[in-house]
Amino acid sequence: MVVVIKKDAQPSAIKDAMKAIEEDIATRKGFDVKKYAGKLQRGLDGLTYQKQVRDEWK
Repeated sequence: MVVVIKKDAQPSAIKDAMKAIEEDIATRKGFDVKKYAGKLQRGLDGLTYQKQVRDEWK
């Protein structure tokens, strides 16, 4: 979302623009990162895991 506020804008126009931004943020759906937490096995080195997965693609 892009909001353009001109240099000579009235304070009420600025407040309206801020309300629009706040409403847009409130209506956005977030990304649930918790569903991916703990999916990798502990004890694996990240680089080792990445090489292993990339070898599977070949």
